[in-house]
Amino acid sequence: MSSGRHTLIAKRYAKALFGVCQPADFDKTEAQLKTLATAWVQSRELRDSMLNPRVNDALRVQAIDAVVAALGGWATEPAKRTVHTLVALRKAAVLPELAEAFSRFVAEYRKSLSLEVTLATPATDSVVGDLKARLSKALGGEVTLQVKSDPSLLGGMTVRLGDRLLDRSVAGSLQRMAIELSR
Repeated sequence: MSSGRHTLIAKRYAKALFGVCQPADFDKTEAQLKTLATAWVQSRELRDSMLNPRVNDALRVQAIDAVVAALGGWATEPAKRTVHTLVALRKAAVLPELAEAFSRFVAEYRKSLSLEVTLATPATDSVVGDLKARLSKALGGEVTLQVKSDPSLLGGMTVRLGDRLLDRSVAGSLQRMAIELSR
């Protein structure tokens, strides 16, 4: 397999792992993948055992489990399933690229937690603090808020995360109701 192919495979598996991983588990999953990538690069015996066509799938999975057990055990079930799948498919050589790709997905996720919140009335510091705490908990990471006010909302708020908009305003509800009634 070429390095470009490794990168494509790693990105695909990293995206799948990122999709099923809980935000609270990002750090430990990322750390474990980096540790496995380091072990892959530094251990010729590990590479040889994973790439040897005479070693059957079950033995390769047992070998990677033994390595992970020596390093403290699996961080998360999704990480375990992902690595087991790669090992069983004889694609363990992508572990370093998998670690890099997963780290990029986590970094992009954390950077994208910059929210634009529009309220119907000007917000007090306590309202902004409460809103920030609730959104941080709901999204599984620290958020930064840009808070604006727009009296045309009539009540409620809108929250924009990148190109996604959550409209919980009175004006938005009335507009959705009018569209529904016109059908």
